[in-house]
Amino acid sequence: MTLDLPTIPAGRRKKFNPTKLSSEQFRRCTEPWALSAILSWVRELSEDETDLKEHTIVEAIVALFTHKVPTMNIADAETLAARVVKNMMQEGALVKDEEWVKFSTGTLSGVLFQITGTGCYSSRLHEQGAEVFGRCYSHHCMRTLKKVNLKAQMMEADKNAEDWVTFYKVPKELWETYPKKEIDRQNNLHEIVTTEDSFISQLDVLRDLYRDQLARMQPSVIAPKRLNKFLNDVFGKVDPVKKVNEDHLLAQLKYRQKEQGPFIAGFSDIFREWIRKAKSVYIDYAATFPSANYLVRKEAERNIHFRQFLNQVRDHKLSNRLSWDTYLKAPITRIQRYTLLLSTVHKNMPKDSEEKTNLAQAIEEIKLVALECDNKVGEMSRKVDLMELSSKLQLRPEMKKEVELNLEHLGREIIFRGDLQRPGTRTRFLVDTHAILFDHYLVLAKAFTARDPSRTVKYESYDVSKLPIPMDLLVLESDNDDPVVKSAVRGVVAQPQAVVGRGVGGGPLTHTASGNSASSGNSNQGKTLVPTTVLESSKDDKILYPFKIKHLGKNGTYTLYAFSAQNRQDWCDKITVAKTKHAAALFTQNAEPFRLRVLADTAFATPDNSSIPTGVTIDGTPLDRAIKDVEERYGPSTPRPAPVCRTAVHCATVFQQPPGRMMCAIGTDYGVYISEYNDPRGWTRTIPIVRVTQIAVFEEFNVFLLIADKSLIAYHLDVVCPASGVSAQTTTDSSRRAPQKLSGSREVGFFAAGHMKDRTLVMYKKRDGLSSTFKILEPVVQKSSSSRSRLFSSRRSQTEFFREYDEFYIPAESYGINLFHSSLAISTHRGIEILTIDKKHTWSVPDFRSEAPPEAQAQLSSIAHRIGTLRPLGMFRLSDSEFLVVYTECAVYVNKHGDVSRSVVMEFVGHAHSACLYGKFLILFNEDFVEVRNAMNGRLRQVIPGHGVVCLDDGSSMPGSGANSIPTSAGGAVNLSSGLSNGTSLANNGHTVKICMQHPEYERSQIILELIENEGQKD
Repeated sequence: MTLDLPTIPAGRRKKFNPTKLSSEQFRRCTEPWALSAILSWVRELSEDETDLKEHTIVEAIVALFTHKVPTMNIADAETLAARVVKNMMQEGALVKDEEWVKFSTGTLSGVLFQITGTGCYSSRLHEQGAEVFGRCYSHHCMRTLKKVNLKAQMMEADKNAEDWVTFYKVPKELWETYPKKEIDRQNNLHEIVTTEDSFISQLDVLRDLYRDQLARMQPSVIAPKRLNKFLNDVFGKVDPVKKVNEDHLLAQLKYRQKEQGPFIAGFSDIFREWIRKAKSVYIDYAATFPSANYLVRKEAERNIHFRQFLNQVRDHKLSNRLSWDTYLKAPITRIQRYTLLLSTVHKNMPKDSEEKTNLAQAIEEIKLVALECDNKVGEMSRKVDLMELSSKLQLRPEMKKEVELNLEHLGREIIFRGDLQRPGTRTRFLVDTHAILFDHYLVLAKAFTARDPSRTVKYESYDVSKLPIPMDLLVLESDNDDPVVKSAVRGVVAQPQAVVGRGVGGGPLTHTASGNSASSGNSNQGKTLVPTTVLESSKDDKILYPFKIKHLGKNGTYTLYAFSAQNRQDWCDKITVAKTKHAAALFTQNAEPFRLRVLADTAFATPDNSSIPTGVTIDGTPLDRAIKDVEERYGPSTPRPAPVCRTAVHCATVFQQPPGRMMCAIGTDYGVYISEYNDPRGWTRTIPIVRVTQIAVFEEFNVFLLIADKSLIAYHLDVVCPASGVSAQTTTDSSRRAPQKLSGSREVGFFAAGHMKDRTLVMYKKRDGLSSTFKILEPVVQKSSSSRSRLFSSRRSQTEFFREYDEFYIPAESYGINLFHSSLAISTHRGIEILTIDKKHTWSVPDFRSEAPPEAQAQLSSIAHRIGTLRPLGMFRLSDSEFLVVYTECAVYVNKHGDVSRSVVMEFVGHAHSACLYGKFLILFNEDFVEVRNAMNGRLRQVIPGHGVVCLDDGSSMPGSGANSIPTSAGGAVNLSSGLSNGTSLANNGHTVKICMQHPEYERSQIILELIENEGQKD
C-alpha cells in the first residue's frame, strides 16, 4: 500500500525522535490498521538512519497508535507495537545488525483490528454514543473508556476506611486459600484506591473550604484589588490536578475494582496511562507551590483577619484539624507516595509476569516525574527564599544609593549563610552577625525580631549593618589564622600562641562545634577576646576561629569569627567557590576589558623587612591565568630563579631596538633593569644608579631619559641597551657618549613628554617649595656624523643634548601635568590649572564662576562641594568637546571651555592614588586594586585585586609617565598628535598600561604585569 506522507528532510532524519513526532507526520496515513501501511510509514520516517534501534521503532509505532486512537491505553499500545515489530523480524522486513536494526526487502500483510474504525471495527456503534447502546460489546474495543462515573458512584466516607476483606466481604475460607503475599498485594491495591479517594477529598477541601470561601466572603478578608490575583497565584493549579486524577486515575481504578474484584490483576497499565497525562500538570503545580506557600504565610503574617480565617477552616470537621499547608502540599506529597505504594505491590509479587514487568516500568516513570517535581520545587523554593529574604533585609538609607541586591533576578542564589561574630564598631566586645553569601554579594547583618500591631506574630528581620560587599570587591585575606579564646573576662584579643593546643593550667581547651547556623544568643553579649593567661576558669570559655575578608575601596577589613574550625573552612571554601564561579562567568562572557600578561614574576623582590600579605588566590581570574601562562611556559621542572633586585619598583616602559627587538625597561631604587619583552625571567641591570622614579625612551633621538635621585639624566639608548646585546663603548668615545645631567643642581619632581605644535618637548618641574617652575626642553639632533657608531641604525640619529625651549611658573605646588595640542593641564593642590605656552596665563577647571541658570546653580554647588577637598589626578580628553577631570574619589565632565558639561559625578569605588585614560577606559590605581571604568558613562567594568599596586606606565604612545606623576593621557596629547582614536589598541607596540604588585603566591616577591585590551568588548 502506498502512503501519502510528506517527505522528511535528510537533516531532520538524523535527529529522529519518535516520541516527538508532529501531527503532520501522522495526518496523511490513510489506512493505519494495515500492517503494510505501518511498515511503509516507519521506513519513510527512518530513511537514512544509520543507528536505528528496535526500541526506537516500537516507540514510533506507539506514537502512531495513540495518535490515531486517543483513547487507546499506552500499555496496550506498547504491547501491540512490540508484536508488530516482532512480526517485522519474522517476515524479514526488519533484520538485526549487531545492536542495531535495518530494513530489508520483506513485506507484511494483515489488519490490526484494535485500530480499525479509529479503535473499533464496529465503529457505527459509537456514532450514537454509550448513552444509547451502552458499553461496546467488544472486549478489545479501544474506544470504550474503562472508567466509572464518579458522580454516580460516590464512596461513602466510612467506606473509605474499610480494608480489602471488608470492602469485598471476602469469606475467610476463600482468602485463606491464597498465599499471604497475594493477600498483602490485594490489600496494597485496595489501599491505593482508598488513599486516592482521600487525596481527591483533600483537593476538595483546598478548593471548597479555602479558595471558594475566600472568593465568597463579604466583606473580603483580602483587599478586593488583590483578591483575584491572590486566589489565582495560590490555587490556580489545583483544578488541573483534580481533573487529571479523576479522569485518568481514580475512575479507572474503581472500574478495575468493579470489573475484577476482589482479586485484581494489577493497576500498572492505568498508572502508565495516567502518568503521561499527569506529568505536565504535576510539574506545573510543583513550580508554583513554593510561591503559593510563601504568599499564604506572608498574608497570614500581615493580615490578622486572614489569619483568623485560616484558623476557622482548620477547625472545620472536613479539615480534620490539619492546617492549610497540609492541603496545599498534598499534590507534592502524593506524587512521592505513588512510588512507595506501587513498590510495595511490586515487592509482594513473587512470580515474574507481564504485570510485574509493566509495574516496574510504571514505578520508574512515576519516579522520574516525582524527581522532576522535586527539582522544580527546589529551584522555585530557592527563588522564594530569595524573595522572602529580600523583604527581611533592611538596608540603611545611605546604603540604598550604592547597593541594589536585585534578589529577584534570574540566576540569583544563596551560596552559604550562617551566624558568625565580629568585633563591634564602637566597642572591643564581639557582636553577633548573620552572614549571607549570595552569588554577587556578601551581606553582614544583625538579626532582630519585631511584632505586628496585635503583638501576636513575630517578624524576623535583618539589619544590614555593613555595606554589602560586591563579589568584584570581596577579597579573602586569610583563612588559617590561629584560633583565639573568648571569655566573659575583660581583656584584649589573644595572641595566637596563647591559645593553640592548650587551655588554662595546661589542660586542653574545649569548644562547642557548630554547623552552618551556630547559636549566638544573649549569653555571648559582653564577651571579649582575652589571652588565656588572664582566664580564671576555662569552664565556659570557647575557641573562636578567625578569618579576614576585605571590602576593596571602603577601607574595610573585617575579622570574622566562626564557632568551629570546620565552619570557618566551610565559609572560606564557599567564598572561594563563589569568587571562582564569578571569575569564570566574566571570562566566558568576555565581560572584562583587560587581560593580564606577566613581564616579570621572579626578578624583583620586596626588601627583607617588608611584610605585604599574599592573600588567597582565586582560580580563573585574569591574574591567575597570567601567572599560570608564564609558569606553563617554563614548566614545573624549571627551578624558580632567584631575584636580581630587592627593592621598590617605580616605573617601566617598552621600546624597540633597531633590529626590531622589543625591549622592556624597569626603574627601581637600585637602577634600571632591562629584558627582552618576551622574556619575563631575563632581567639584568644596565644602569647602576639610585632611586629611579621615572624613565622614558625617545627612539627617534636615541635617548634614554630618567629621573634618578631627583636629577633628570639623559643616556644614549645604544649605551643602555646595545643593539647587539653587549656594550660596544670604546675609550675614545666614552666621554662623548657619557650620560648628561639636564637639570643642573636643581631637584626635579617629575617630567612629562609629548608632541606640542609639531615639536617633541620634555617638561620637568624644578622643586621650588610652595610654587612650581617648569622647564621645557627639546631634543636636538647632532649635526656631526664623523664619529657615528656603527651600532646606530640608519634611521636613528644621535643627540648630544637637549636644548632649552621655554619655561613657565605656577604659583602653587604641583605634582602632575597633562599635555594637549596647544595647552597644558597642571595638577596642583588648588585643582587643575590650564595654560598655554604662548600666553602663560592660567585658569582653573572646572570653572564655577561662569554664569549658569538658577536651576543649575544647586547642582554646580553640589559638585563644587564634592570635589572641594579632593586631590586632582589629571585631566583627560574624551572628545573634541569634552574632557574628564579626575580626582582621588570621583571625576567630573567639563567642556572645552572648562564648564561642567554633565550634572552627574562619576563616583569611584576606592581612593585612587593615580589615574590614566587608555582608549575609552579610565583606569584608577589604588593600593589594593585596579579599578577600570568606561570613561564615557562611568560604568564599573573591571576590578583587579592586589597588594601594593603601583602604576608603572600609563600606556601612552609618548614617553614620560611614571608612578610619581600624573600620566600623559592616551586620549589627550597622544590622540591629537598621532591621530589615534580613543579605542585604538596600542598593545602591539608595547604601549600598554603596566602595573606592579605583590605576587599573590610568593612572599616578598613582586610581579610586573601589563594590561592588554580584550577584543570583542561590549559595554
